Amino acid sequence: MAKVSTEQPLMKDQYSTDNRLNAEGSSDETNPAKASSSHNELHKELLFAHKRGVALSRRSELQRVMERRKRVQNDREEEGNSRTPLENVLLRHQQKQLEREREEKVGEEAQLMEFLRVRQNLRKIHSAIQNKTGSEVQQKNASKIEKSNQI
Repeated sequence: MAKVSTEQPLMKDQYSTDNRLNAEGSSDETNPAKASSSHNELHKELLFAHKRGVALSRRSELQRVMERRKRVQNDREEEGNSRTPLENVLLRHQQKQLEREREEKVGEEAQLMEFLRVRQNLRKIHSAIQNKTGSEVQQKNASKIEKSNQI
């Protein structure tokens, strides 16, 4: 009977070690990446590089600039799409006001052109009158000179 009592504890120890092996084996089988030594080495290298502060994935300057441009463009598109109704109304009001200002400038330019045209016509008329009066004065002076020459 002593044999029976000694075999049972061995069976319990053997069963418990088998369970530990099965539990560890099942975890390795479910995640094969943890089981591979290359994965473990890579993980250690990443941790070491992180502690040192080394950036492993350095992108070229061109890549960074292109990504930044893409981000800015996406932000602009989001701003355009995410306008509230109030912002839309304000934007329309601003556009109408700018259009009115443009029309006023065109109207002012048209008035200025009209003013310049009238002024130019007045100059022509004035110069024509002066030429006419000037020629009359010259004729009078010429006739006076002729009279004085006759005397």
